[in-house]
Amino acid sequence: MNLNDLKIAVINRDLKKLKTLSKEEVEFSSLKEAQEILSYIQKAQEILEEEKKSLLKDMDEIKKLKKFYHSSQKRNLNFKI
Repeated sequence: MNLNDLKIAVINRDLKKLKTLSKEEVEFSSLKEAQEILSYIQKAQEILEEEKKSLLKDMDEIKKLKKFYHSSQKRNLNFKI
């Protein structure tokens, strides 16, 4: 895992690149670079947690809409003239 690639992926919130980088071995040449990589890895984790929360919220909203849709369809089917 290259520090510059990790920085770019975090700054751009590039989930695909973060996934790719997560599979790579971490490489660093100094303690300072290792600390910086760790910092960016933590930021990447925060991004992933935010995305997870956002997706869960969206999924919940879809479930509510689906439930509403099905309940309104049932009411329409029971309509008598």
